[in-house]
Amino acid sequence: MLLQVVKERDLIGAQLVRRNDELVLLYEKIKIMQMTLDKGERQYSQRLEDIRVLKLEIRNLRCKIDTLERTNMALDDLKLGARTGFYLSLLLQFIDSSASQSC
Repeated sequence: MLLQVVKERDLIGAQLVRRNDELVLLYEKIKIMQMTLDKGERQYSQRLEDIRVLKLEIRNLRCKIDTLERTNMALDDLKLGARTGFYLSLLLQFIDSSASQSC
């Protein structure tokens, strides 16, 4: 009876050692997974920051495009006004010369 109890104790002790070894391996796996997860979260946060910066850059570029388009339209208006003024002055000169020739 005592021999059987000692054998059972030794068997349970060996199982306990194996379980502890398994537990150490599991904790090591958890540690590696946690480090991987932390790294992924840092990279994800960095990508979100990159996206935020790029959205700001897009907004600024759209604003510049809008400003340039308005400037271009204003220049076109000035050019049209200059052309219109030039043609108007030619027309007035023609009218004046026609009026002076008919008199």
